[in-house]
Amino acid sequence: MLRVATMMTILDSVRTRIQKCQSFGNKSPSEAESTSHVPIDKKHHEVMIDEKEKLRKQLNASLVARKSLEVMCSSLGKEKEIMAAELSKKVHELNEMEDLINDLKEQNENLVERLHERVTKQKERRHSSDGGELQGNIALQERNKALSENLLKSLNGYKSIKRKWKDAQAENMAMHATMEEMTAKIGAGLARIHSFKERMASENVPSTNIQEEIVELEHMFECFKMQVAEHGPKEGECVKPKVDISACKPTVIA
Repeated sequence: MLRVATMMTILDSVRTRIQKCQSFGNKSPSEAESTSHVPIDKKHHEVMIDEKEKLRKQLNASLVARKSLEVMCSSLGKEKEIMAAELSKKVHELNEMEDLINDLKEQNENLVERLHERVTKQKERRHSSDGGELQGNIALQERNKALSENLLKSLNGYKSIKRKWKDAQAENMAMHATMEEMTAKIGAGLARIHSFKERMASENVPSTNIQEEIVELEHMFECFKMQVAEHGPKEGECVKPKVDISACKPTVIA
């Protein structure tokens, strides 16, 4: 946004100089009488020199604007690469989360199998077992229930993270499309500046055409400024999982 604001300042300066040039061409009758003793050829020569100098200054300002646009394009490309790297990092984190969920599922299945085996043995020894064995089976069932609830919470957290990742991916695609559109517009602006430079070099450009070109370039930079402000980075949008899952300390019933 700072670069676009700099472009706007340069365009305002060029437009002000053109307006001064036009006001200089419309002199009052008294000023015309005071310079009537100067030969016509000499005055025409001086005016041509002034016009060439002003056109040269405007050409330099256009070249500065062109360099700033090239720097902006390079910066947008680097930001696009950074976003792609962040997206790849998020995909890697989601893959690790899926592996962790699969490990929890496997642990839960093992616990269920052990529970079934314990229930089968309990049925076989039902008549000879005492109340303590029954209490141990109840405790095992309660612990398995708690593990199932934890697994369900983990799955819900994983689904939430995956949904947020999809939203971020959609937003990233939209931002890429906007950046491509801005790149195309910047290319068109550079082509217009090249054409403007060639026409100024020919010294056959009326002041009205110069002002129209500058107004159009100013409008184009204002559009760039609005798009950068709309798609700029925002604070507080970091996606964090709500469920804290530790892969180093899985719960296993001995």
